[in-house]
Amino acid sequence: MSQRVVVLGGGPGGDVAALRAAQLGAQVTMVERAELGGTCLNWGCIPTKSLLAGADLLRRMRHAADFGIEIGQPTINFPRMMARKEEIVVRQRNGVEAAIKRKKVALVRGQGTVDGDAVVVEGVPYPYDVLVVAVGTEPASLPGINMTHPNVLTSTGVLRLAELPRSLIVLGGGVIGAEYASLFSALGTKVTIVEILPRMLAVLDQRAASFFEKVLEKEGVVIKTGRKLDAVTEYGTKTGGLQARLDDGTTLVADKLLISIGRTPQTRGIGLEAAGVGITDRGFIEIDAYLRTANPKIYAIGDCAGGLQLAHKASAEGHRAVENALGVHAMPMDWSVIPSCIYTHPEIASVGLNAETAKAAGYTVKSGQARFVGSGKALGEGEPDGYAQIIADAATDRILGATIIGIHAVEMIHEIAVAMADALTMDELGSIIHAHPTVSEMVMDAAQAGEGVAPYLS
Repeated sequence: MSQRVVVLGGGPGGDVAALRAAQLGAQVTMVERAELGGTCLNWGCIPTKSLLAGADLLRRMRHAADFGIEIGQPTINFPRMMARKEEIVVRQRNGVEAAIKRKKVALVRGQGTVDGDAVVVEGVPYPYDVLVVAVGTEPASLPGINMTHPNVLTSTGVLRLAELPRSLIVLGGGVIGAEYASLFSALGTKVTIVEILPRMLAVLDQRAASFFEKVLEKEGVVIKTGRKLDAVTEYGTKTGGLQARLDDGTTLVADKLLISIGRTPQTRGIGLEAAGVGITDRGFIEIDAYLRTANPKIYAIGDCAGGLQLAHKASAEGHRAVENALGVHAMPMDWSVIPSCIYTHPEIASVGLNAETAKAAGYTVKSGQARFVGSGKALGEGEPDGYAQIIADAATDRILGATIIGIHAVEMIHEIAVAMADALTMDELGSIIHAHPTVSEMVMDAAQAGEGVAPYLS
């Protein structure tokens, strides 16, 4: 008799776990209380990238005259942008549902609760031999703020806007805040970012964060770092007039306030603790390198298990968790080589360590860099801003990580991830012939610069 696998949550981790378990011959049930595809497909990665693609097109149109193309000043049809976003989401969601049906995964709609060796949905138990928990996270709220007011938005609510706000306060300068600031500033919204830390994008090194802050400021975004929101003193009408006071007494006025201060795991109140699953004070499920919880029948993956909150990480964990649980190619996760991408303008991508984190880890660091302004392809595309920097261990020359800021950065980063996974040295990466002219040849240039052999850079 095939093993019974129940997957709690149908996001990018849960979907992959269910499909892989079905491929391995398990009897699979997926429980999802909302939409298939989870946050990434419905309220995160996919809809935001659709909108950001529109913003990038708008930027290019505004500079069309630089290419010798006269088109006049473009106008923004914000409702159409939002409708296109939704069309893409529905198309992707239908694809997930079709795959689930094709693999004969039983889909149960509703809130699931763990009760013994079963997940109960509306009184009906679904027994499991293996349970994969992939319940994800939800936008964090802020105490003292009326989160239900129409002028207060989360990363979910901002995707339901019917009209383009004239002004927007973004509370939180992390990845989500940075992406929405990049989007709305391109659309003409007056954006102010308030970040409690000394800089935006704390996941990056100081140089990269400062570079991006300067780009945003050139677009007219006001950035207030080292500041926190003291109170919302006036919520205004539905059409605007919200007033916020910062801890230094500054008053900001805007149509909308976007709260983007992180996300909270949805792990409480669903029976995990009673099932013997450990949960941290912050709500994340405790797992080992094999993705197992303290209960040997229960595995946890994705955002709810902590670490980087990335869809591709969740998918990889879903794949690995069911293979481990079903005894197929069982092996631990390697979280050291996971690309992180920020879809701002310009794009930002990183993998492994940067110069600061490598030094903090005790490495003697060597680095090589190439600037986009030296790339004929980047110049031809009208995108000269940015750089690629590769970090290596000076003792062994082994690549430790990289940061790329600029056009196509999110596509280029995977080459370095593969090099790291195969333990390549900076010298070996630099010796690989790259096509010219391409933006990706900057990876070769940066590696050669780190070795001191780049024809134009060394």
